Amino acid sequence: MAKQSTSVWSFQGIGEEINGFFTDVRGVISDLRPRYRTSSTQPAGGSAKDPPMLDPVRFKRILFRLLKLLILIELFNALSEGATRHEWGRFGVDLILAGILFAMWERITTTLKEKKEQYRRKMEVSSQNVGLWDSLAFSLLWSDEIYADIPADRRRLVVISYTLIALGLVAAFVKIGTGLMPLIVSGALVLAAVNLLIWVVSLERGEKETLQTELKLARDVQMSLMPKASPAVPGFDIAGMSVPALDVGGDLFDYSRLGPAGDRFGISVFDVSGKGMQAAMAAVFTCGAFASEAGKSGSPAEILTRLNKAVWSHSRKGHFVAFLLAVIDPARKTLTFANAGQTKPLLASRGEVRWLDGVGVHFPLGMKDDSCYQECTVQLSRGDRLFLLTDGFTDAMNPEKEMFGMERMEQLICRPPATSLDAARTLEYLTQEVRRHASGAPQHDDMTMVIACAF
Repeated sequence: MAKQSTSVWSFQGIGEEINGFFTDVRGVISDLRPRYRTSSTQPAGGSAKDPPMLDPVRFKRILFRLLKLLILIELFNALSEGATRHEWGRFGVDLILAGILFAMWERITTTLKEKKEQYRRKMEVSSQNVGLWDSLAFSLLWSDEIYADIPADRRRLVVISYTLIALGLVAAFVKIGTGLMPLIVSGALVLAAVNLLIWVVSLERGEKETLQTELKLARDVQMSLMPKASPAVPGFDIAGMSVPALDVGGDLFDYSRLGPAGDRFGISVFDVSGKGMQAAMAAVFTCGAFASEAGKSGSPAEILTRLNKAVWSHSRKGHFVAFLLAVIDPARKTLTFANAGQTKPLLASRGEVRWLDGVGVHFPLGMKDDSCYQECTVQLSRGDRLFLLTDGFTDAMNPEKEMFGMERMEQLICRPPATSLDAARTLEYLTQEVRRHASGAPQHDDMTMVIACAF
């Protein structure tokens, strides 16, 4: 059964808030005690490996609970003064306000939590249209996640900022000095905290802009490696495209003439593990190594076996390349392919769709140095359509985390209008359907596909 939440305005809720407040304070003290003990044992002039530092999430929780308790104290103080001085009008107003808070607190909290994901998407996708209420609701509902994302080297500064804010609140309530002095002290402390937080944000923004520059360069490198136009192959209509994700991956496709005679047409679709510039540089190396091997043989199995040794020798440990090489013989109307860990080719023939299984090992390139790949040959007929795609299409998810899936892809390919479109327009149609399914959710992986239609 779901755990029932307790209103902070009930007596049970007040007790839980007080108990939680002192529990968190004790936890902070217990965390700091061994850290200070460790730092005190460091040699003179040395730096502690684990300097004393508060947990931002716990510190935030203490601050929020303190604010709730202060508000409750003020409310009870107003009720007490109204009853003591027989100011029944004020007493009645305060009592009505307390009743409204008691009745609406749970409903407001529940409603906001139901829209938690909606606020997050609005902040991420449409930040230029976010208003004051959206920002307030997002910052409160997603506070734990926000603090969890603070880099470790910035947490000390964030904790210091919260400490300054807490001191500012204490100064306002304690009323240090007379006249405007409490306001000046509180304002100075809060202003210092805000300036420190702004500086932390500016540091993160600068690092983010540097990363974005690197990602843009990586995307430019990635896109420059792919064909700019559809190839001319007798008896076939061929088109390919790659839609890069927000985080640059390593998806690529390419066309090539294979063998010494160049009479066989090769289509390569591969995905380099990793993201950003590292993946882009690995893709550059893979393209160069493949071009070197493509002119030596017309067999996809031989090419992948040789290419695997090159990738194994030059790639970093734990980095692989999923590679599918499909070779079309225009004269014989045959397809020969070898698959090294890539998504299976999809063949639509005579109203039926099937995924083409390979034979032999299916390890991605670079996983084992002695992998020996094998190839399969399929006879093609007029009207057959071949789809070579990466998992960015089938794994695309909507806001409810539901994947597009292979079954949807099969259904789209088998029914109009896909059955009557040429290769280029079929690519556009399938991409639109995947985006419609995503319903605005971020694209986390490149979507690459090449279609070859026999006529």
